[in-house]
Amino acid sequence: MIQRRPWHGVEWSLFIVLTGSTLLGLLYALLHMYEHELTTNIQTILAILLSYGAPFLFWRPNYINSTFYPIAVLLTGIPLQIYLSWMEQDAYLTINCPLMVIGFLTDRKNAWWTAPIFMVAVPVEYYFILHSGMGVGQLFSIILNAVLFFAIGLSLQRVVTSNEKTEKLLAENQRQYHLIHEQNNALEQYANQIEQLTLLEERNRMARELHDTVGHTFTSVIMGMDAVSYLIEAAPDKAKEKLDVLRSVTRNGLEEVRRSIHQMVPEGDMLLSQQLTRLANEFALHTGTQIRFTTVGEEFEIPKQTKLSLIRCLQESLTNAKRHGRATTVEVTLTYANDLVDIRIEDDGIGTEQLKVGFGINAMQERIFALQGTLQVSSTLGQGTVVHCSIPAKRSPSL
Repeated sequence: MIQRRPWHGVEWSLFIVLTGSTLLGLLYALLHMYEHELTTNIQTILAILLSYGAPFLFWRPNYINSTFYPIAVLLTGIPLQIYLSWMEQDAYLTINCPLMVIGFLTDRKNAWWTAPIFMVAVPVEYYFILHSGMGVGQLFSIILNAVLFFAIGLSLQRVVTSNEKTEKLLAENQRQYHLIHEQNNALEQYANQIEQLTLLEERNRMARELHDTVGHTFTSVIMGMDAVSYLIEAAPDKAKEKLDVLRSVTRNGLEEVRRSIHQMVPEGDMLLSQQLTRLANEFALHTGTQIRFTTVGEEFEIPKQTKLSLIRCLQESLTNAKRHGRATTVEVTLTYANDLVDIRIEDDGIGTEQLKVGFGINAMQERIFALQGTLQVSSTLGQGTVVHCSIPAKRSPSL
């Protein structure tokens, strides 16, 4: 198995120990050069360097071959150990340090042959070649020594593996933490945006409601007060009665403003046709406008928001008809169909060639479009204005 990665701190430590052991072997060979011939000393030094350098072809920073490193040690280190033991130098250079490295590099793929060869086969061979006359105890000691250093390397590998898993887990936890932190920030931003949109929607709703209710009420009161100004000298009693009625209208308008603030439909228990009829009659009474109200089809219960939108549509249309169109007659038709409810308001005002869409019409459009409805406003100069509002509504099935 080949790995391309930097060395761990443990591997650098093993390298230092292995290098130190090799240097001790070289030092010993140099100090005892006088005991052997020159050719033998040169062979010994070259064998030590070969057994040290050859395995590093397969175990070095950024390249680790856990299969061929044990083979390199088997081909160079083991013969050297036997040779030095034969030369009676085994006390200073042993196979122990390479065994630790082999144990460190052992994994499930190569353990089946590295463990038995280096912990059993090599010690047995070493014993029978050089120490067979010393008894079985010496063999057991050699095997135990090999097992010990192999196990030290294997334990170091387990420590490094455990640390790597811990570091990966820590890195994953940190990544998850940053991800959760980013998601929390995104959720906070989203919540802030929703809050701002909610506030904006609420402001727009309040503006629409107040525009419709206050504008409608004030138009009625202003028209009524204009009439009182003519009656106050000619017919004081009628003027007083008119003022009492206007006072009542003003109070009702105030209550309607309060209901709008709480997003309530005016007189929620009344049918839509009754509410529209009362609204039209009050407007006709205080503005001197003739209003004809007609209901077509069988009336059925509709959602409160649909009802409120149709009421506001009539309020805005009557206000515009009187204030801008100076209408004297208004035709109002409320129609119930199986899948929709619509209201048509047609006046005989002055009309216009270029219809200017103001806040009131925009507010009507927003309400009606939010309910998947349609709003059509048309006007002709000298022929008045027509407002047609249609909103989908389902008739409840009869039991």
